[in-house]
Amino acid sequence: MFGDFQTTPEGVKAFKVVAGERGYIARGQAIELIRKHTKEDPTNPTKPFANEIRLAVAEELGLEDDEDLDRLRFYSAVGTPLDVFHGVDGWIEFHMEGGASRIVTMDVTLDPGKTEHKADVIVHAVPDPSENEKQFMELVYEEYAPQIADKLRSSVEAMMRRRERQQNQSAAK
Repeated sequence: MFGDFQTTPEGVKAFKVVAGERGYIARGQAIELIRKHTKEDPTNPTKPFANEIRLAVAEELGLEDDEDLDRLRFYSAVGTPLDVFHGVDGWIEFHMEGGASRIVTMDVTLDPGKTEHKADVIVHAVPDPSENEKQFMELVYEEYAPQIADKLRSSVEAMMRRRERQQNQSAAK
């Protein structure tokens, strides 16, 4: 659903330099390495679920212009130390004006009974959209996107309020 993490040649080297003897990398370091060395465009992921969940979260948050849409990014961590050691298969990240960001981590499982996880959101099996588009879209837009958007909403709203104050101050001058 997320696609395996694909790294650049520089990324392979960077992961090897940081990894311990069993391949362990601390959570924050793994996130930074994935961000820096992914081959995938985080604003336009190729996997249907990854792409659609990003668009659905943007819709939930009311992000409409291109600049704000580019602030919302999807990263796969499948097969990386973040997945293996920290239980995170991927995340959606919102980059605020000023450089800060907020991430919501996800763990994909085929176990319908799984409720314990290390990630912020657990994603159960979602059908391939070519096999059951209706169910796919319902799960993305009605179940997972609202959960993720709820965790990002306060950061997005704070950024929008700051932007509005700045615009009002500029207009008052």
